Amino acid sequence: MSAHSRPGALAGLAPLVRLALRRGRWPYLAWVVMLAVTVPAVAAAYETVVDPRNADVLIASMTANPTMRAMLGPPFELSTAGGFTVWRVGTFVATMAGIMAILGVVRSTRADEEEGRTELLLSGSLGRHVPLLAAVLVALAACGALGLLVTLGMVATGQPTAGSVAFGLGTGLVGAVFVGVGAVAAQLTGSARAARSVALWTLGAAYTVRAVADAAQEGSTVRSLAWLSPVQWMALARPYAQERWWVLLIPLLCTVLLLGAALALQERRDHGAGLWATRPGRAGAPRSLASPLALSWRLHRGGVLGWTLGLVLLATALGSLSTSFETMFEETPALRAVLERMSGGTTVLAEAFFVAMLSLVAVVTGVLAVSIFQRLATEEDSGRAELVLSTPTARLRLLLSHLLPAAVAPTALLVLTGAVLSLHLARTEGDWSWVGRIAGAGAALAPGGLVVLGLAVLLHGWAPRLAWLVWVVVGWSLLMVWVGAILDLPGWVTGLTPWAPLPLLPTDAMDWPAVLGTTAVAVVLTAAGALGYRRRDIAAT
Repeated sequence: MSAHSRPGALAGLAPLVRLALRRGRWPYLAWVVMLAVTVPAVAAAYETVVDPRNADVLIASMTANPTMRAMLGPPFELSTAGGFTVWRVGTFVATMAGIMAILGVVRSTRADEEEGRTELLLSGSLGRHVPLLAAVLVALAACGALGLLVTLGMVATGQPTAGSVAFGLGTGLVGAVFVGVGAVAAQLTGSARAARSVALWTLGAAYTVRAVADAAQEGSTVRSLAWLSPVQWMALARPYAQERWWVLLIPLLCTVLLLGAALALQERRDHGAGLWATRPGRAGAPRSLASPLALSWRLHRGGVLGWTLGLVLLATALGSLSTSFETMFEETPALRAVLERMSGGTTVLAEAFFVAMLSLVAVVTGVLAVSIFQRLATEEDSGRAELVLSTPTARLRLLLSHLLPAAVAPTALLVLTGAVLSLHLARTEGDWSWVGRIAGAGAALAPGGLVVLGLAVLLHGWAPRLAWLVWVVVGWSLLMVWVGAILDLPGWVTGLTPWAPLPLLPTDAMDWPAVLGTTAVAVVLTAAGALGYRRRDIAAT
């Protein structure tokens, strides 16, 4: 192509932005609405959770407890609804904004490139960087929309404008940082799965650094590590607590640097490949890979082991909190009532704590289940599934090779997490029956994750383009677990999750009809999805 006919650097940007917006509008809309509604809802419920007359006691209690700081972040200001909301859900919303940004950018860059869409677009009159720029602009717009809605929602609940702007702007900028992280990961890796893994592990590392720093003693060197974590930068701007506006320059500068790096890295790599070279495999496959199930486990084992390590460490840290709740909530009966609502109404705080934590972990393992199963879609899009099916392998056998790890690994991990969660209390009280009881409580919640998995199979079998809907269910469930009790929502609202019908052991009595009925629903959904998978065109994804 001559210099005169070469397209300009931004040629075709506007239509590609519209295309990226059209393809990503529903996932982005679901994320933004869900997160934007959460923030003002918590602020509106402030006085039902915290008695302003005892706010100083709450602040002292939360500040003195390292595990609560690690879970929720630094409590800079709990005597106002705005400050309490930033502490209770601010870090959660910022982290979810990061996940939204990563998934959106990778979907519109590396995934499209992997599937051949980008190559088709570049055959026209487009600048080399235009597909990346279009994906980044749409993701930044989603983060900006979330920040704006957070600001407006907090102002609408009567919170100070300055603090609301800092809250919304900080949340949007944290999301923007991870737009840059996702864009860089898409240049480094050779597949969408690897790009998502790198970016999400980066987010996980940032969250871990934040948790470790917040749990450290005031004035220690470890506490200063919080400044290295992007998910902490919104909180460090101190919305509603004498705002530090200069802190927001950190995520802004970081975003600019990351996006600049992504553009520079794109210049250095070949289309369809990442800068990190793919390691060559063995000349011959070992006998351990002689079946689709063995191959599937090889693909999933790294992720499963990583999730296991993370949840075991989390359960160990949270379990250390189980013996201190009576003291912590002695002066804050409203927060005690929240914990009791999360656990189905029990007044035994140890049981309430275990039920609340397991309810959260159950949804998290549901995320793992869907992530494992949806690897099958990636294998199909890349053509590798077609290669497997060109052997004597039947479709159902290929489906089962991903379905079995997706069902077994999260269920086992949920039971293991329950056992680890109870170890500290069992050792302290000398009553080791706690381990079996809480592990059993985890097992009783497992059918909820199987229902989510069944829905994923159903969508993959009949409507693979709508596979993202399962993430709406998971996101809604996580939202109900995290803030549903604080908002004291009606039972029919909090009951709209796959885990709602299941008994909350050891608070409730074992309800076998509910457990077996939920399991039966999961089986029916899975069977219906398998039927669709046998009938549809594998390439029609």
